[in-house]
Amino acid sequence: MTILFRVLDFSLNRAAVPATLFAIWLAALHYVSNRVPTDMPEMLVPQQDKILHFVFFLGGGMALTASLRLLARLRGFPLLFVVVLAMGFLGALDEYNQQFIPGRSGVSIEDWIADLSGAFAGVGILHLLVAFLQKKK
Repeated sequence: MTILFRVLDFSLNRAAVPATLFAIWLAALHYVSNRVPTDMPEMLVPQQDKILHFVFFLGGGMALTASLRLLARLRGFPLLFVVVLAMGFLGALDEYNQQFIPGRSGVSIEDWIADLSGAFAGVGILHLLVAFLQKKK
């Protein structure tokens, strides 16, 4: 547990780490959003795409939250508001973009809600992680 604790502590206290992770997340969003459906794996579970949207935006929400905590020194409701607003915008942009990709429909309100839900959960999980780390110190 001490190695994990040290890695988390290091990662959440150096702005470059979560900022880099968020940049990688943005690049991955662009890549995945522009893929043609024939390149994508088959769905094995009903609503699997909603689960993937939620999990993907949870990761992005956590990275952006950690970045803004350190770079902009945001906390509490302002942090939640900015992250959910930014991630909601990125989710909407993603859905808009997908309508121009052959074989994709885009503009799915259900996908966008999964994006927002994941981002919101990402803020909450990161908040709990930070509180846990501060308590351990």
